[in-house]
Amino acid sequence: MITKKFQGKVTAKLAALSAMSLLAFSAPLLAGSLDLSGRSDDDSQQDNGRKPAQVIDFVGVKKGDKVLDLLAGGGYYSELLSRVVGDKGAVTLQIPKAYLKYAEKSLEVRLANDRLENVTYLLSEAENLKLNENTYDSAFLVLGFHDMFFKEEGWNFTADEVIPQVLKSLKKGGKLLVIDHDAEDKSGIRDVKSLHRIDSAFVKTDLEKRGFKLIKTSKILENNNDDHSKLVFVPELRRKTDRFVMLFEKI
Repeated sequence: MITKKFQGKVTAKLAALSAMSLLAFSAPLLAGSLDLSGRSDDDSQQDNGRKPAQVIDFVGVKKGDKVLDLLAGGGYYSELLSRVVGDKGAVTLQIPKAYLKYAEKSLEVRLANDRLENVTYLLSEAENLKLNENTYDSAFLVLGFHDMFFKEEGWNFTADEVIPQVLKSLKKGGKLLVIDHDAEDKSGIRDVKSLHRIDSAFVKTDLEKRGFKLIKTSKILENNNDDHSKLVFVPELRRKTDRFVMLFEKI
């Protein structure tokens, strides 16, 4: 005879198993489980310095997510994100025309023969990024935020124009990842053009004025041997700078 007490235990166990199954389906990537194979030699050589699995895990990207890769360059993160979000997810690889002279060849190879079926290539400018509202679970802005604080001939991609559009494109509670080369304390945007660096404290204050809140930071790309005084492209620092990693949430 099955007692009510026994039935209660079975029901509780089934509920727990159901919750575990749901968690397993929706859980974010665990660092180390990202498939890094089958990519270009250049991408693979960057992995040690960029720690992509840890970064993606830090953001909490999961299967089925829609992710914006803003100022994506040659698409290093776009390809990895496409693997994480899977067939039911989507990645938007966005660059302005000014990036083509640096990234066009890389993008041609990366996107050839529709090899990344869930990645949409978006060529758009600051005045109209062509982003749908309330669409993305997260946005990646890697090594590009500093470029939004200076103008020169052929380059005009300001935070004042861009960030409000990114904010609208994110779902409620959507995340914005910002990784950039750190600058001297209290330097603000002084070195954004000369050294391609931006003060992390300035980034926090600026984005929190624009509708975001900082929810966590990481030291995974920290380099204490970088004193923030040199151009980020000098040989001894290239791809090894001291970079801050910040995750913001749409308020």
